[in-house]
Amino acid sequence: MAGESENSKLLMLSIFLVQKLRENVNKTFSCLHEGVMCGKDDDVSFDGKVKHFITHLQHNLCSVNDNISELEKLSNSIVKVHVSQGSSLGVTGLLSLDPVLDKTPLYQQVLQSYKWSSKLKEHASHAYALLNHHCTMRRSSSIGSKKRKIQQNLTMEQMVSTLNRQYMDIMMINKVPNMPNVYQVTLGRTFYAIVGLRRLLIERVVVRGQHENIYLDDRMVDIWTLSRYKVFQKITDHATSAMLHYHLPLKAEMCFYSFMKWLHSYQKLFSTPCRHCGQFLQDNLPPTWHDFRSLLPFHEGCRQ
Repeated sequence: MAGESENSKLLMLSIFLVQKLRENVNKTFSCLHEGVMCGKDDDVSFDGKVKHFITHLQHNLCSVNDNISELEKLSNSIVKVHVSQGSSLGVTGLLSLDPVLDKTPLYQQVLQSYKWSSKLKEHASHAYALLNHHCTMRRSSSIGSKKRKIQQNLTMEQMVSTLNRQYMDIMMINKVPNMPNVYQVTLGRTFYAIVGLRRLLIERVVVRGQHENIYLDDRMVDIWTLSRYKVFQKITDHATSAMLHYHLPLKAEMCFYSFMKWLHSYQKLFSTPCRHCGQFLQDNLPPTWHDFRSLLPFHEGCRQ
Protein backbone atom coordinates (compact mmCIF):
# COMPACT_ATOMS: atom_id res chain seq x y z
CA MET A 1 0.00 0.00 0.00
CA ALA A 2 2.89 2.33 0.75
CA GLY A 3 4.27 1.77 -2.73
CA GLU A 4 0.87 2.57 -4.29
CA SER A 5 0.54 5.83 -2.30
CA GLU A 6 4.05 6.84 -3.34
CA ASN A 7 3.24 6.05 -6.95
CA SER A 8 0.11 8.18 -6.77
CA LYS A 9 2.13 11.15 -5.46
CA LEU A 10 4.72 10.71 -8.19
CA LEU A 11 1.97 10.51 -10.79
CA MET A 12 0.44 13.75 -9.54
CA LEU A 13 3.84 15.43 -9.75
CA SER A 14 4.28 14.01 -13.23
CA ILE A 15 0.93 15.44 -14.33
CA PHE A 16 1.92 18.83 -12.91
CA LEU A 17 5.24 18.66 -14.77
CA VAL A 18 3.48 17.71 -18.00
CA GLN A 19 1.22 20.75 -17.68
CA LYS A 20 4.24 22.94 -17.00
CA LEU A 21 6.04 21.40 -19.96
CA ARG A 22 3.10 22.15 -22.26
CA GLU A 23 3.03 25.74 -21.01
CA ASN A 24 6.75 26.22 -21.71
CA VAL A 25 6.42 24.60 -25.14
CA ASN A 26 3.57 26.96 -25.99
CA LYS A 27 5.71 29.91 -24.90
CA THR A 28 8.56 28.68 -27.09
CA PHE A 29 6.38 28.35 -30.17
CA SER A 30 4.76 31.71 -29.49
CA CYS A 31 8.22 33.27 -29.32
CA LEU A 32 9.16 31.66 -32.62
CA HIS A 33 5.89 32.76 -34.16
CA GLU A 34 6.32 36.43 -33.15
CA GLY A 35 9.98 36.54 -34.19
CA VAL A 36 11.88 39.83 -34.18
CA MET A 37 9.37 42.68 -34.11
CA CYS A 38 10.53 45.66 -36.15
CA GLY A 39 8.95 49.06 -35.50
CA LYS A 40 9.82 52.48 -36.87
CA ASP A 41 9.29 54.34 -33.59
CA ASP A 42 11.37 52.00 -31.41
CA ASP A 43 14.58 53.29 -29.88
CA VAL A 44 16.18 49.84 -29.71
CA SER A 45 18.32 48.89 -32.68
CA PHE A 46 17.61 45.82 -34.79
CA ASP A 47 20.71 43.99 -33.50
CA GLY A 48 19.53 44.55 -29.94
CA LYS A 49 16.14 43.09 -30.78
CA VAL A 50 17.77 40.03 -32.35
CA LYS A 51 19.91 39.47 -29.22
CA HIS A 52 16.86 39.87 -27.00
CA PHE A 53 14.91 37.38 -29.16
CA ILE A 54 17.74 34.82 -29.02
CA THR A 55 18.11 35.24 -25.25
CA HIS A 56 14.38 34.82 -24.71
CA LEU A 57 14.29 31.73 -26.97
CA GLN A 58 17.24 30.15 -25.17
CA HIS A 59 15.53 30.72 -21.83
CA ASN A 60 12.35 28.99 -23.07
CA LEU A 61 14.29 26.08 -24.53
CA CYS A 62 16.23 25.61 -21.29
CA SER A 63 12.93 25.54 -19.38
CA VAL A 64 11.57 22.89 -21.72
CA ASN A 65 14.75 20.85 -21.34
CA ASP A 66 14.61 21.09 -17.54
CA ASN A 67 10.98 19.97 -17.50
CA ILE A 68 11.75 16.97 -19.69
CA SER A 69 14.70 15.97 -17.46
CA GLU A 70 12.58 16.19 -14.31
CA LEU A 71 9.79 14.23 -15.97
CA GLU A 72 12.22 11.47 -16.96
CA LYS A 73 13.55 11.25 -13.41
CA LEU A 74 10.03 10.92 -12.03
CA SER A 75 9.09 8.26 -14.58
CA ASN A 76 12.15 6.20 -13.64
CA SER A 77 11.31 6.43 -9.96
CA ILE A 78 7.75 5.13 -10.40
CA VAL A 79 7.44 1.47 -9.45
CA LYS A 80 6.22 -0.66 -12.33
CA VAL A 81 2.97 -2.55 -11.82
CA HIS A 82 3.32 -6.29 -12.29
CA VAL A 83 0.67 -7.73 -14.59
CA SER A 84 -0.20 -11.41 -14.74
CA GLN A 85 1.39 -13.32 -17.57
CA GLY A 86 -2.01 -14.48 -18.85
CA SER A 87 -2.99 -10.95 -19.79
CA SER A 88 -2.50 -10.56 -23.54
CA LEU A 89 -2.97 -6.78 -23.46
CA GLY A 90 -0.15 -6.08 -21.02
CA VAL A 91 -0.48 -3.00 -18.84
CA THR A 92 -3.40 -1.75 -20.95
CA GLY A 93 -5.47 -4.57 -19.45
CA LEU A 94 -5.73 -2.45 -16.28
CA LEU A 95 -7.97 -0.05 -18.21
CA SER A 96 -10.80 -2.53 -17.73
CA LEU A 97 -10.82 -1.60 -14.02
CA ASP A 98 -12.09 1.89 -14.88
CA PRO A 99 -15.63 2.13 -13.42
CA VAL A 100 -16.75 4.79 -15.94
CA LEU A 101 -16.58 2.83 -19.19
CA ASP A 102 -19.44 4.73 -20.81
CA LYS A 103 -17.52 8.01 -20.74
CA THR A 104 -14.10 6.59 -21.49
CA PRO A 105 -14.53 3.38 -23.58
CA LEU A 106 -10.77 3.10 -24.02
CA TYR A 107 -10.50 -0.53 -22.98
CA GLN A 108 -12.96 -1.72 -25.65
CA GLN A 109 -11.10 0.26 -28.30
CA VAL A 110 -7.76 -1.18 -27.23
CA LEU A 111 -9.25 -4.68 -27.29
CA GLN A 112 -10.61 -4.21 -30.81
CA SER A 113 -7.25 -2.84 -31.95
CA TYR A 114 -5.51 -5.86 -30.46
CA LYS A 115 -7.83 -8.28 -32.29
CA TRP A 116 -7.38 -6.38 -35.54
CA SER A 117 -3.58 -6.37 -35.23
CA SER A 118 -3.59 -10.11 -34.45
CA LYS A 119 -5.61 -10.84 -37.59
CA LEU A 120 -3.35 -8.56 -39.61
CA LYS A 121 -0.28 -10.40 -38.34
CA GLU A 122 -1.84 -13.75 -39.21
CA HIS A 123 -2.78 -12.68 -42.76
CA ALA A 124 0.64 -11.10 -43.24
CA SER A 125 2.35 -14.36 -42.27
CA HIS A 126 0.21 -16.29 -44.79
CA ALA A 127 0.95 -13.72 -47.50
CA TYR A 128 4.66 -13.90 -46.75
CA ALA A 129 4.60 -17.69 -47.05
CA LEU A 130 2.80 -17.52 -50.41
CA LEU A 131 5.08 -14.83 -51.80
CA ASN A 132 8.16 -16.66 -50.57
CA HIS A 133 6.94 -19.87 -52.22
CA HIS A 134 6.29 -18.20 -55.57
CA CYS A 135 9.15 -15.71 -55.55
CA THR A 136 10.31 -14.92 -59.09
CA MET A 137 13.29 -12.80 -58.09
CA ARG A 138 15.55 -15.65 -57.03
CA ARG A 139 18.69 -16.13 -59.02
CA SER A 140 18.90 -19.32 -61.00
CA SER A 141 21.04 -20.70 -63.75
CA SER A 142 19.88 -20.65 -67.35
CA ILE A 143 19.82 -24.45 -67.47
CA GLY A 144 17.57 -24.67 -64.42
CA SER A 145 15.19 -22.02 -65.77
CA LYS A 146 14.93 -23.84 -69.10
CA LYS A 147 14.14 -27.09 -67.34
CA ARG A 148 11.44 -25.47 -65.26
CA LYS A 149 9.95 -23.80 -68.34
CA ILE A 150 9.83 -27.09 -70.26
CA GLN A 151 8.30 -28.85 -67.24
CA GLN A 152 5.70 -26.10 -66.87
CA ASN A 153 4.75 -26.28 -70.57
CA LEU A 154 4.43 -30.04 -70.36
CA THR A 155 2.22 -29.73 -67.29
CA MET A 156 -0.03 -27.19 -69.03
CA GLU A 157 -0.28 -29.34 -72.16
CA GLN A 158 -1.19 -32.35 -70.05
CA MET A 159 -3.87 -30.40 -68.22
CA VAL A 160 -5.38 -29.09 -71.48
CA SER A 161 -5.39 -32.54 -73.09
CA THR A 162 -7.01 -34.03 -69.99
CA LEU A 163 -9.76 -31.41 -70.00
CA ASN A 164 -10.35 -31.82 -73.73
CA ARG A 165 -10.82 -35.57 -73.24
CA GLN A 166 -13.08 -35.02 -70.24
CA TYR A 167 -15.32 -32.42 -71.91
CA MET A 168 -14.97 -33.53 -75.52
CA ASP A 169 -18.74 -33.47 -75.89
CA ILE A 170 -19.14 -29.71 -75.59
CA MET A 171 -15.95 -27.82 -74.61
CA MET A 172 -12.63 -27.49 -76.42
CA ILE A 173 -9.49 -25.71 -75.22
CA ASN A 174 -6.94 -24.56 -77.82
CA LYS A 175 -3.76 -22.56 -77.42
CA VAL A 176 -3.72 -19.25 -79.29
CA PRO A 177 -0.84 -19.22 -81.80
CA ASN A 178 1.96 -16.67 -81.33
CA MET A 179 0.66 -15.77 -77.86
CA PRO A 180 2.18 -17.68 -74.93
CA ASN A 181 -0.10 -18.57 -72.02
CA VAL A 182 -3.29 -17.50 -73.88
CA TYR A 183 -5.98 -20.10 -74.59
CA GLN A 184 -9.31 -20.04 -76.40
CA VAL A 185 -12.07 -22.05 -74.73
CA THR A 186 -14.95 -22.87 -77.09
CA LEU A 187 -18.14 -23.94 -75.33
CA GLY A 188 -20.20 -25.57 -78.06
CA ARG A 189 -22.36 -22.98 -79.83
CA THR A 190 -22.91 -20.94 -76.69
CA PHE A 191 -19.82 -18.71 -76.51
CA TYR A 192 -16.06 -18.78 -76.41
CA ALA A 193 -13.72 -17.40 -73.77
CA ILE A 194 -10.21 -16.00 -74.04
CA VAL A 195 -8.20 -17.07 -70.97
CA GLY A 196 -4.86 -15.45 -70.12
CA LEU A 197 -2.54 -17.29 -67.74
CA ARG A 198 0.52 -16.49 -65.68
CA ARG A 199 2.20 -19.83 -65.23
CA LEU A 200 -0.77 -21.95 -64.15
CA LEU A 201 -2.81 -19.16 -62.59
CA ILE A 202 -5.64 -17.46 -64.49
CA GLU A 203 -5.24 -13.69 -64.73
CA ARG A 204 -7.68 -12.58 -67.45
CA VAL A 205 -10.97 -13.93 -68.84
CA VAL A 206 -13.09 -12.41 -71.62
CA VAL A 207 -16.30 -14.06 -72.86
CA ARG A 208 -17.67 -13.23 -76.32
CA GLY A 209 -20.28 -14.55 -78.72
CA GLN A 210 -19.47 -17.10 -81.40
CA HIS A 211 -19.78 -14.63 -84.27
CA GLU A 212 -17.78 -11.83 -82.64
CA ASN A 213 -14.29 -11.08 -83.89
CA ILE A 214 -11.45 -11.97 -81.56
CA TYR A 215 -8.53 -10.64 -83.59
CA LEU A 216 -7.05 -7.17 -83.85
CA ASP A 217 -5.80 -5.55 -87.04
CA ASP A 218 -2.36 -7.13 -86.60
CA ARG A 219 -3.96 -10.59 -86.31
CA MET A 220 -3.27 -10.71 -82.58
CA VAL A 221 -5.96 -11.99 -80.25
CA ASP A 222 -7.81 -9.23 -78.40
CA ILE A 223 -7.94 -10.15 -74.70
CA TRP A 224 -9.19 -6.77 -73.41
CA THR A 225 -12.22 -5.65 -75.41
CA LEU A 226 -15.51 -6.74 -73.88
CA SER A 227 -18.38 -8.25 -75.82
CA ARG A 228 -21.01 -5.91 -77.24
CA TYR A 229 -23.75 -8.12 -75.78
CA LYS A 230 -24.81 -7.56 -72.20
CA VAL A 231 -25.28 -11.27 -71.47
CA PHE A 232 -21.63 -12.01 -72.26
CA GLN A 233 -20.50 -8.92 -70.36
CA LYS A 234 -22.28 -10.30 -67.30
CA ILE A 235 -20.65 -13.70 -67.76
CA THR A 236 -17.26 -11.99 -68.09
CA ASP A 237 -17.83 -10.28 -64.73
CA HIS A 238 -18.86 -13.57 -63.14
CA ALA A 239 -15.85 -15.33 -64.70
CA THR A 240 -13.56 -12.70 -63.16
CA SER A 241 -15.17 -13.37 -59.78
CA ALA A 242 -14.75 -17.12 -60.31
CA MET A 243 -11.10 -16.57 -61.24
CA LEU A 244 -10.56 -14.84 -57.89
CA HIS A 245 -12.65 -17.43 -56.02
CA TYR A 246 -10.60 -20.35 -57.36
CA HIS A 247 -7.29 -18.53 -56.93
CA LEU A 248 -4.99 -20.66 -54.79
CA PRO A 249 -1.29 -20.44 -55.77
CA LEU A 250 -0.30 -23.51 -53.77
CA LYS A 251 -2.79 -25.65 -55.73
CA ALA A 252 -2.78 -24.01 -59.16
CA GLU A 253 -3.68 -27.17 -61.06
CA MET A 254 -6.75 -27.81 -58.94
CA CYS A 255 -7.81 -24.16 -59.40
CA PHE A 256 -7.51 -24.44 -63.17
CA TYR A 257 -9.59 -27.63 -63.24
CA SER A 258 -12.21 -26.08 -60.94
CA PHE A 259 -12.52 -22.95 -63.08
CA MET A 260 -12.92 -24.97 -66.28
CA LYS A 261 -15.54 -27.15 -64.60
CA TRP A 262 -17.41 -24.00 -63.57
CA LEU A 263 -17.14 -22.61 -67.12
CA HIS A 264 -18.41 -25.92 -68.54
CA SER A 265 -21.64 -25.47 -66.54
CA TYR A 266 -22.69 -22.74 -69.04
CA GLN A 267 -23.21 -25.29 -71.83
CA LYS A 268 -27.01 -24.87 -71.59
CA LEU A 269 -27.03 -21.17 -70.85
CA PHE A 270 -30.11 -20.29 -72.93
CA SER A 271 -32.12 -23.45 -72.24
CA THR A 272 -31.84 -23.86 -68.46
CA PRO A 273 -34.24 -21.97 -66.13
CA CYS A 274 -33.26 -20.22 -62.94
CA ARG A 275 -33.22 -22.52 -59.93
CA HIS A 276 -34.78 -19.84 -57.72
CA CYS A 277 -37.65 -18.39 -59.75
CA GLY A 278 -37.98 -21.09 -62.43
CA GLN A 279 -38.03 -18.50 -65.24
CA PHE A 280 -35.80 -18.49 -68.31
CA LEU A 281 -35.48 -14.72 -68.63
CA GLN A 282 -35.30 -11.86 -66.15
CA ASP A 283 -34.72 -8.33 -67.45
CA ASN A 284 -34.28 -9.95 -70.89
CA LEU A 285 -31.29 -11.96 -69.61
CA PRO A 286 -30.92 -15.70 -68.95
CA PRO A 287 -29.55 -16.95 -65.61
CA THR A 288 -25.98 -15.70 -66.06
CA TRP A 289 -24.68 -16.40 -62.56
CA HIS A 290 -23.66 -19.94 -61.64
CA ASP A 291 -22.89 -20.87 -58.07
CA PHE A 292 -19.20 -21.57 -57.47
CA ARG A 293 -19.87 -24.73 -55.46
CA SER A 294 -23.10 -26.27 -56.75
CA LEU A 295 -22.75 -24.80 -60.31
CA LEU A 296 -26.52 -24.15 -60.32
CA PRO A 297 -27.79 -21.27 -62.55
CA PHE A 298 -29.43 -18.16 -61.07
CA HIS A 299 -30.51 -14.78 -62.34
CA GLU A 300 -28.64 -11.72 -61.17
CA GLY A 301 -31.55 -10.76 -58.93
CA CYS A 302 -32.11 -14.32 -57.64
CA ARG A 303 -28.66 -14.88 -56.20
CA GLN A 304 -28.79 -16.49 -52.78
